[in-house]
Amino acid sequence: MLGKLKHTAKQTLIYSLGNISSKLIGFILLPLYTGYLLTEEYGIFAILEVTSTIMVAVFSFKLSTAMLRWCSSENSENRVKSLLFTTYSSAFLIIALLNLSLQPFRESFSNLFFNTNIYSDYFLILFLSVSFEILNLFSFDLLRLKEKSAFYISVSILRITAILVLNIYFIKYLGLGVKGIILSQLIGNILVFVLTIPFLLKNMILQFNIAELKRMLQYGIPLIFSTISMMIITMGDRYIIKYFLNYSEVGIYSLGYKIAGVTNVLIIQSFQTGFLPIAYKNYDKPDAQKFFSKILTYYTFVLVLASLGISLFSQEIIELFSKNSDYNIAYTVVPFISLAFIFKGIQYVYSLGLHFAKKTKYNAYIVLSAAIINFAINIILIPRYGIYGAAVATIISWVIMSTAFYKFSFKFYKVKYEIKKVILLIVTGIALYGISFVFNDFNFFIKIIFKSILIILFPIILWILNFYEKNELDIVKSFLRKVFTK
Repeated sequence: MLGKLKHTAKQTLIYSLGNISSKLIGFILLPLYTGYLLTEEYGIFAILEVTSTIMVAVFSFKLSTAMLRWCSSENSENRVKSLLFTTYSSAFLIIALLNLSLQPFRESFSNLFFNTNIYSDYFLILFLSVSFEILNLFSFDLLRLKEKSAFYISVSILRITAILVLNIYFIKYLGLGVKGIILSQLIGNILVFVLTIPFLLKNMILQFNIAELKRMLQYGIPLIFSTISMMIITMGDRYIIKYFLNYSEVGIYSLGYKIAGVTNVLIIQSFQTGFLPIAYKNYDKPDAQKFFSKILTYYTFVLVLASLGISLFSQEIIELFSKNSDYNIAYTVVPFISLAFIFKGIQYVYSLGLHFAKKTKYNAYIVLSAAIINFAINIILIPRYGIYGAAVATIISWVIMSTAFYKFSFKFYKVKYEIKKVILLIVTGIALYGISFVFNDFNFFIKIIFKSILIILFPIILWILNFYEKNELDIVKSFLRKVFTK
């Protein structure tokens, strides 16, 4: 058991390096974005970013996810290569049709989103970037399947470095603004395609399996609806904020969301990337129930601790990196979004049971229902409470979804999760953040010291409340002895 947990932590840490680099780019570029883009322009970029993400989710048809699921349990190397060729060639055909269908209407998209056709070039770039991103999903999923973590990280870092350099050049020196950002992303995606296509071709054979493709589409298509619904929950509020408020409010909210999203990128996405192949390989093992139960507890501990740290220091982070004071108020939405991300991370673990049982239609039902509720709450709250209404709607949606996934997954894959410990973690984190308001009127350095103490208190309070088991404390004591005896 301990070996499996260590392996999971190792894989998550390895894949998180690529995601850490991605998030570091966001921080590095914050002075650039806030210095050269108005809040309205940042709002335009946020809308384009959301649109791109939704398009990838829809037009990928989740074929790479299905490929990973099928190949994880396949022992025949030739079968794996055939499945990869089948799904990849199908995806290539889909994106070819996508571009032929959408590129002629890019001016219409510009008018639809921005009430002017001057942004038509943006959609030309966006559609091409989406195309390469869909193809690159297969590269990254295959690298995860083969556990080629070094290659995965190397490609990720090269892509991120290229995007970083190009962003600086296009925005600062050529003055391209938002267009420079999406052009940088297109070039970065093309770079990944060029670097990974030899690896993909090496792992393919020219054998198209239409029978398996039908089964994989039956598995993947319900996930499209659940993913679209998930995008509505996580990103749809930008469109509603834009409708009821303005692009400036979209920009401020998006910056706060991006700061809170550090938890999402560094922990949740890294965990999902590293853990999914491990989960598929262990779900039918004798100790699987205890394994997944402990994974959720440890995972939630990390999520709450990280979210607490980001929430406590969000004001200082934004003021440090933002050159434009118009962005500073964005820190006030960070704690709300951070709490929402905790429930997002928890629901992912719960949802795995439906994947193991291949009951993905329930994923679609649950997430679609949550998306409808989210939309309704946003419509009610945003006109009254602005961006804070959007943040509250996000929390409510993830709480509903995590509860629903727990109930439905338990019907098909029974795991006795340590729910009381998970609740204790979340309540402790919220309480410590609440205490931080006492220090709001103190000077900068005093606030930093007290906030740091609150983070240190988090594991100590849990120890006082008997959160840890004896063997967990023994491991911590053994580790500390090794550290202090060196």
